[in-house]
Amino acid sequence: MSSPLKITEIPNDVFERLLLEMGKRLQLAAAQSVREKLASGEIKIVDGRYVGESLKVQRPLKVKPRPKKPDFKVYR
Repeated sequence: MSSPLKITEIPNDVFERLLLEMGKRLQLAAAQSVREKLASGEIKIVDGRYVGESLKVQRPLKVKPRPKKPDFKVYR
């Protein structure tokens, strides 16, 4: 038989520090990406907003819900 797995609990303060560190790294990566796109001219700042083709999001087509099947009652 295999030995049972040891489950360790991460204290909340360690977990929160990890989340903050990950958030900082993501912010730095996003800032670097924006700086590079501004330098290359891929995006521009117009009236305090970032404008560019790469910033446009393709929205999925709205799918109409299927009509419900009619509820037929069988009379005998």
